[in-house]
Amino acid sequence: MGVMGASQGYRGLLRVPNYPALISSVALGRLANSMSQVGVVIYLLDATHSAAIAGGGAAAQLLPGIFTGPFVGAWLDRTHARVRGIVATLLVRAALLFAVVACGELLHPPAAALLLLLAGLGATFPIPNVGFRAMIPVAVPRHLWDQANAADSISYDSAFVIGPALAGATVTLIGAPWAIVLQGMATLAAGAMAARVREPSGRVIETEPPLEAAVAGLRAVLSHRQLRATVVLMVVSGLGYGCFTIGLPLWARETLHMSPGVAGWMWAATSVGSIIGGLTYGWRPPPGSHARHVVIFTALFGLPLLLVPLVSSLWLGLACMFASGLCSAPFIIAMFSIRQRAVGSRLHGRIFAITVSINAAGTPAGAFLAGLLVGHIGVHDLLFGAGVGQLLAAGLAATLFRAERERAALAVPEPERAAA
Repeated sequence: MGVMGASQGYRGLLRVPNYPALISSVALGRLANSMSQVGVVIYLLDATHSAAIAGGGAAAQLLPGIFTGPFVGAWLDRTHARVRGIVATLLVRAALLFAVVACGELLHPPAAALLLLLAGLGATFPIPNVGFRAMIPVAVPRHLWDQANAADSISYDSAFVIGPALAGATVTLIGAPWAIVLQGMATLAAGAMAARVREPSGRVIETEPPLEAAVAGLRAVLSHRQLRATVVLMVVSGLGYGCFTIGLPLWARETLHMSPGVAGWMWAATSVGSIIGGLTYGWRPPPGSHARHVVIFTALFGLPLLLVPLVSSLWLGLACMFASGLCSAPFIIAMFSIRQRAVGSRLHGRIFAITVSINAAGTPAGAFLAGLLVGHIGVHDLLFGAGVGQLLAAGLAATLFRAERERAALAVPEPERAAA
């Protein structure tokens, strides 16, 4: 893709009907979600003085999506009212966040009650997050998909620049409960913007029963080798990266002797790097296939993370997270390009719901395990293991992609291979 073509592609997105409102709602929803890893985690740490419960809170906000994801995907592929469902879900999510603060501050319930409310966020996570992503291949012309994927990644990273920093500042200045309140307000704003989106036309509506549709989506993911490779990569990567959710606040307090809210600035540094990396990748992708990009950029993403536990300065820590972020958007953009092209649009809702729900579960599962392990292995070993996890994820994905290439080569008749 030439520079002029990429530039026209980005400008062309703004002329696509519904796209500005769609991406604005997505960005606001992600801003709200990005505040959780600081606000909710630190709130639970302060309220319970338990890293395990804080990790459980991070996990509860996403893990239930593994079980609801296939059915959410089936609903997305079978309904004419995706936008109305997304708006209603965002209102419910805002109410759950306000309920966490109200119950925690006024009733002082056991930690299990707060975790149950947070699990409601996990169960509803796939609807807004997958719903709008499933609209992109229908609402956006195919020749703009790469730019749309880059813009989607940039909106994610922009939210994760502002959200953690905003939550960290709120925690430091007025307390963790207000960070959760602010998260709820951002969720309401996302719902208001989502109400302006109109349902794209021209989509095939599936009519098979919900259970059969969900099973068909699971079968499609399990039978497609490249889809399996991206799922394995994101789960292993997420397990490692989830260690930072618990490890960074503790690292800031124990090593830097600073407020745990400093972790918000660390996440923001990663996202700033990712914005730059995403813009660059969407502008002029390097040579090679999407599969190769996924493997290479995942490995490069993990190398700077290995240095975080070895530094004793906030500025050096920020530099490591920034360098890591430069490589995060490229592998995510390439991964979604693989998924969009793997199956037809009639399966996009289910494919995205299942893969995104499983992917998203990796990080909170890692946070939960980190909360259990940090007391035994220490913060430094925990963070170092997070970097190793990215290299392991890249290696596993490379193995699976290589197996797919070898299988495809064997499927070509011998005369054609000789002619090639």
